[in-house]
Amino acid sequence: MRKLYIALCGGIILSGCSSFSERHQASGNFEYLKETTDKQVKYPEGFTPLKDTTAYNIPAVSANANKELIGDKLDIRAPALVMPVAPNSLASDVTDKTEVIFESFLSKDKFQDDLWNKLTTFVANQGYGVGSEQVGHSLSTRTIASDEYFKILFGLDDDVTLDQQYRFDINVEPQGYKAIVAVSLIQHQEQGQTVELNKFAKRRYESRMLNHFLSQVYVEHHKQLLANRVKVNKGIKLDLGLDSEDNTVYQIHAPYELSWEKLATVLPKLGLEVEDRDKSVNTYFTTFKPLKDGFWANLFSSDNSVAEIKLQKNEKYQIKLVERGDLSLLTIVDSKGERLSSEKMQEMLAAFSELMAKKDL
Repeated sequence: MRKLYIALCGGIILSGCSSFSERHQASGNFEYLKETTDKQVKYPEGFTPLKDTTAYNIPAVSANANKELIGDKLDIRAPALVMPVAPNSLASDVTDKTEVIFESFLSKDKFQDDLWNKLTTFVANQGYGVGSEQVGHSLSTRTIASDEYFKILFGLDDDVTLDQQYRFDINVEPQGYKAIVAVSLIQHQEQGQTVELNKFAKRRYESRMLNHFLSQVYVEHHKQLLANRVKVNKGIKLDLGLDSEDNTVYQIHAPYELSWEKLATVLPKLGLEVEDRDKSVNTYFTTFKPLKDGFWANLFSSDNSVAEIKLQKNEKYQIKLVERGDLSLLTIVDSKGERLSSEKMQEMLAAFSELMAKKDL
């Protein structure tokens, strides 16, 4: 968060150091444009000419190049880059489109809904308005008139008007896991006049808009993390339940994300030391070490002790968590890959329930 603000503030400060046109042009003057091609060097009689070399020849200009882009007409700014700061976002190696890659272990429909909600939230928060949309797939903004974000980034004077319209496209792969969010600039006007931008200038605006979206996703994600931590500290109800195959499980009365984070603090205090956790397979990998032998034993006094669970010492157990609507179901699997019996789950219920319900754990 601090890095994001520092980068933005730095850009604002630097934007005040020179005029808009100067930041597009090479420093110094353009006297070189008045230079003419030198004639061939004439050597004095009796002087041995230097050996010709092509090492320093300036390459010929491509036939497709715009030969009018010289002097103050040549934009020397570096190409804009997409900055994948949002969680689970990656840079794309595609050069002819402005896009970013998102990864997730959600199903295709849930993944698409999640990205769509992020996009519509961003557009609403910025006040861009929706011109047209194909729900879940593409969205075009209304004309964005002189957006302050872009005027600051590009150093535009207050009296300069900039009217733009953008289209966002979401494409989730059939199996889920990977999605592309692309941005296209579909309308660009300066001072009320339509301006045809070259591909570099067009990508510069598109990249800035995509980065704006990604930074918003980053901020909202961390807001949600903080909110979840507050909820976790309030304690969560846990009781017995059955899964879809009628196996005994612990039923946690909280969404998956909250339950997952709560387990990180609860399991060690039950003697289940966490060696690893992998959200992609919804599993905590643990080793059981009785509390009386471990670090946590000294943290609880005799009148405020947690009921001790009885499992095989130094045995490895997998704590699996799955989502069921607003609830989460917890299953424990031993080193042989077998679920703990219904009787054992019942026996350990009091300890799990007590710790899950504790506040400020």
